Amino acid sequence: MLLLRLLTDSLALRSQTMKSLPPSSKFKFLLATFVSIVPACLLLTLILKYGVDVPHWDEWEYVRFFEKFSQGTLTLADLFARQNEYRQFFPDLIFVGLGWLTKWDKRYELLVSFALACLVSSNIYRLERLSIDGSRARRTMLFFLTNLLVFSPVQYENWLLGMQIIYFMPIACVTTCLVIACSQLSPRVKLLLCMCLATVSTFSSANGLLCWLVILPLLGWPSARVEGGNQKWPALVWIGGFLLSTLLYFHGYQSSPGHPGLFDFLNHPLRACAYFFILLGKVVEPGGIISLGGHFRSGRDLVVGATGLILAGMFMVSTLFVRRNLKLKSPAAVWVILGSYSIATGILVTIGRAGFGIEQALSSRYTTFTLYLPVALVHLIPIVLDRKIEKGRLVEQKRKLLPVLAGCVAALLSLIYLYNVRQMSGFSQRLVQGKACLLLINVVDADCLTDKVYPNTEYLKLAANELDHLGFLRPALIKSSRVQDIAIAGEQNARSYGSLDSVVQTAGDVYTASGWAVWSPREKPADAILLTYDKAEGDSVIFALTDTGEERHVIARLLRSSPPSAYAAWHKSFSLKGLPANPVINAWAFDARTGKAVKLDGTQMIQNTTTPKIK
Repeated sequence: MLLLRLLTDSLALRSQTMKSLPPSSKFKFLLATFVSIVPACLLLTLILKYGVDVPHWDEWEYVRFFEKFSQGTLTLADLFARQNEYRQFFPDLIFVGLGWLTKWDKRYELLVSFALACLVSSNIYRLERLSIDGSRARRTMLFFLTNLLVFSPVQYENWLLGMQIIYFMPIACVTTCLVIACSQLSPRVKLLLCMCLATVSTFSSANGLLCWLVILPLLGWPSARVEGGNQKWPALVWIGGFLLSTLLYFHGYQSSPGHPGLFDFLNHPLRACAYFFILLGKVVEPGGIISLGGHFRSGRDLVVGATGLILAGMFMVSTLFVRRNLKLKSPAAVWVILGSYSIATGILVTIGRAGFGIEQALSSRYTTFTLYLPVALVHLIPIVLDRKIEKGRLVEQKRKLLPVLAGCVAALLSLIYLYNVRQMSGFSQRLVQGKACLLLINVVDADCLTDKVYPNTEYLKLAANELDHLGFLRPALIKSSRVQDIAIAGEQNARSYGSLDSVVQTAGDVYTASGWAVWSPREKPADAILLTYDKAEGDSVIFALTDTGEERHVIARLLRSSPPSAYAAWHKSFSLKGLPANPVINAWAFDARTGKAVKLDGTQMIQNTTTPKIK
């Protein structure tokens, strides 16, 4: 009940503020509130638009949970067991419980991640009210900048993969602990609730143990000592909980095969430093804007790394400043802790991942950990500026300086959004293409399975059929290679879906088919293209699968300034081995969301009398 009260206090505070305002100010208050939540609304729209109901990569490991749960053999030990390098007991509970209720509709897991981000945003809003002086408009401006970061599509992989709940849970626990520590609850209740949250954080993700470390200073802060009567027992109990959690986490721990060793980063210290700063700078990646021109690779690493170095430097300077000013120590404490969490997580990721190479630091999944460094700076810098203004001659510019800085930051983040949304769209398309391959796993052996779904096709086929048996795949797996079984009846205008333009011989018995294909109802490139050959009795048999590749001309498509063949082209090479003599080739647009196909315009016959007929 206490946690529920903390979660609803933010709404109550805004409601009370609304009632206390005169009628003339209510409209401004509502407008400011709406503007501050615009980033969250935009992000939710993107999740609903680009979310794909399909397991991806490591998520396939959870099929065994559903299989055991259906048989009544799933145990807590199964949920507590290490998944890759993590003990994610609490996310596993969510995956199994929510998955069973929704028949593992992955889109519900995306909404859980969004809800956790909303909890983080609400916590930061409460901390702002406690630590930032100034007008309501000033706090609204800072809250808007915070939401631009918290709900940034730069984390597009984490927004579109349900398993990435594990990345949102630790920061939700950390920020909730900060809110609890600043609340009016008794010291014992604070300690108990924070220990529970730190435990949840520990057994959610690899960096979860950091919750114990970054929250510990609050037990020794001046205000905490007054409330606790200068007793040492809270810190001792907290340290004891940390040690116990650490022992449980690392009990029987073994490094995952193929992963760098814990001390490999020491062999290349300069590369490790570059990896660390790129990791921090990726959050507000200016390199993404420049790379839209297509002539930016090594320079992108340099700019992103320099951005990370600047962010870390600004945080260190701000921290040193507030450290020397006891007056500012208490309000700045939560932001120093928040920034320290991101930096400490960046160090852990560098230790564990730098061996994979600098390119891996640009992965969007780690930004959920490190974006709270700029969030901390958004609040630390105003505190520092307030102190500088009080001592200097900038009193007259006080109202102008911070809005100008905030406007520049907001403009930069808005530009970066465009690049991030494009990446989100591309990743969604990749997931849809993987789903198309998955639905045909019993029909066609396609390379896209190992590239876009899961690397072990033998396990994948067993897991996919188990999910299909449980009714956890929508639509169901395609059982027959006869394309008429999935064809949409009554489609007459095949040309509107695309065409099979040519089939040419490229080498020996290898031929390449090419054309273009869109899914006309959505005016999007087709999720997959099926190639078929005609049998004597009139059936068409699926023998190959391909996709349209990356959609590169998004703006041109939206503006209708280029034909579909410019952004939905496809080609597929295939061998005549296994095909009848003189095969008649057709192509079909396939939609992974419905499991249906539509024949494309054009038919090609290959004149090859030497190929034996299929018996």
